[in-house]
Order: sequence, then structure tokens, then C-alpha cells
Amino acid sequence: MTQKKLMLVLTIVLVFGILFYYFLYASVKKFGTIIGTFNGVSAYSNQKGQTNSSESNYFNGVYTGIKWQCVEYARRYLQTTRGITFDNVDNAVEIPSAKFTTLDGTNLLGKTNDLKIGSLVIWPKHYKYNSPDGHVAVVSSIQSNGFYVAEQNYDDKTFPRFINYDDLQDVTIIYPV
Repeated sequence: MTQKKLMLVLTIVLVFGILFYYFLYASVKKFGTIIGTFNGVSAYSNQKGQTNSSESNYFNGVYTGIKWQCVEYARRYLQTTRGITFDNVDNAVEIPSAKFTTLDGTNLLGKTNDLKIGSLVIWPKHYKYNSPDGHVAVVSSIQSNGFYVAEQNYDDKTFPRFINYDDLQDVTIIYPV
């Protein structure tokens, strides 16, 4: 191989290496960076799940969950906007069976499956990204062909993310009442 061809190959490999690094690592937001705010409740980056934090988070002295997981955002959203919380759960797929209460401990009457702003949408295990824990997000806007959600620990992009009604396989929708 001539020296010119070798230099060309090395240059191409270097360019692809830099692009690969950028898209894999440099585009990931720093842990704790705000990725969006809905109804005054900010969501934070957990670096696309690359940071396995076990650090607990609290809002006004009340436990919200592990920083910055999807369940933590859903619980903090309900606490902040509606004065509601739910039992501690290990992952999102356990939320439908959790007990919901007001912050002073009063049991709520129940949950509806109404899709409305502020509803929780819970995806099953292995829905996307091979998530063994499912996923939960908060409905932020409703359109004729789908809705937008606010969330943490999904793809680390600034929300809202659009969900088409056709993509709702095996999801659970909860609106605590």
C-alpha cells in the first residue's frame, strides 16, 4: 500500500473514531443536567443510564426515589403538582399495583385509566431499549394522533417526546383520584 493510501485510510479511521466517540459519549448530557421542565417540575439527565446512582432524592423532605430515574420523576411530579405520592416500588412496572396517598397519608379513592394531562403512562418490561424495569412518563399534552410526555431516564433528550397512539402496546395509564 502506498503511503498516500495509508494516510487516507488512517484519516478515515480517525474521523469515524471521532464521530463514534461524539455520538456515544460527548452527546450525553452530564448527570444532573436539566433536560426539561413541565408544570414547574424539572427532569434531569442520568447520562442515558450510564450512571448507576443509588443516591436517594427528596422533595421537601419526602422521598421521591433514586436520582434521576423515571419513577423518581413521576413521584416528584405528583408530589409537586397534586400533593400525591405512591408506595416505594423497585421499578416502573410495579406502579399500577402501588398504593397512592396524599402527602399527609390519606388513602386516595382509586385510580382511573383516563388519558389526561398529568396521567402516568407505564410501559411494560422490555418495551424499548431492552429495559428490564419498564418505564413511566407523565402526559404533558394530548393531540388527535397521540400525546407528549415529560420523563427522565429514557433517551436523555430534551422533552417532550411524542407518543403515537399506534405505539401503545401493553401500556397502563393511571390518573390517581
